[in-house]
Amino acid sequence: MSPPAPSPPSSSARPAGRTRPARDRARGQAREARRAAYRDLVLQAAGDAFARQGVPNTKMEDLASEAGLSLGTLYSVYRGKAEIVDALHEARLREIHAASVAAEEAEAEPLDALLAGSRAYVRYFIEHPDYLRMYIDEGSNWGVRGSMGRESGRAAVWEQGVAQLAAIVARGIEAGVFEPGRPDALARMMLAMQQVQLADWLAEGMTRAPEDVIAEVEGLIRRALCTPEARARGEARGMADEVADAPRTSGASSVRRPSTRRTT
Repeated sequence: MSPPAPSPPSSSARPAGRTRPARDRARGQAREARRAAYRDLVLQAAGDAFARQGVPNTKMEDLASEAGLSLGTLYSVYRGKAEIVDALHEARLREIHAASVAAEEAEAEPLDALLAGSRAYVRYFIEHPDYLRMYIDEGSNWGVRGSMGRESGRAAVWEQGVAQLAAIVARGIEAGVFEPGRPDALARMMLAMQQVQLADWLAEGMTRAPEDVIAEVEGLIRRALCTPEARARGEARGMADEVADAPRTSGASSVRRPSTRRTT
């Protein structure tokens, strides 16, 4: 009689290793990492393609080619061009919001915080003119709720930015620095003023110096929001800064550096 066949090893005797849920979880994480990498590639490609040929003239096939992906892979991470446009706006606006908030939080006084945030905001667009052109050409109004699309990712970031500005404006009104008004509306008015100035800078061929554009925006903010007393204090401080910046002459001639600071 032949010996009985050996019984299969029990589960406790199997080689140690990851369980199936752990393997499935690892595969899922790898899949999400690939999707995230593909999405980043597509957004980078979209920024380049949109700047070169405009959003309306760019097809999904163009974006796939620019990103080095197959059309099927592109559609696996984005359902269409509109979703890519929204994702690009959301990514850029998050960068702008983070830069503005960092600048604002470094200042204690409401007016200083508002102006610091405005400088960061305007400077970002000046340093990214291709994105500014795309944003302007799209025709959205930066100060009007709903202009961004209420359900879009960028609308959520825009709302965060407005809320941040409105909180600073409310502090300034309470401190007597800003004229009374609805903080939310005043915050959105500030965004609209920035849009007009940046659109003009773009239309004029970007010939004005960035510091001049920033100074002009700051002057508009002071005139639109500040009380007469706060404006007077700002003028006095600006003149004091000009005096402090003046060169000391002691026998030898010196050349004064042109100031980019403007007072209102």
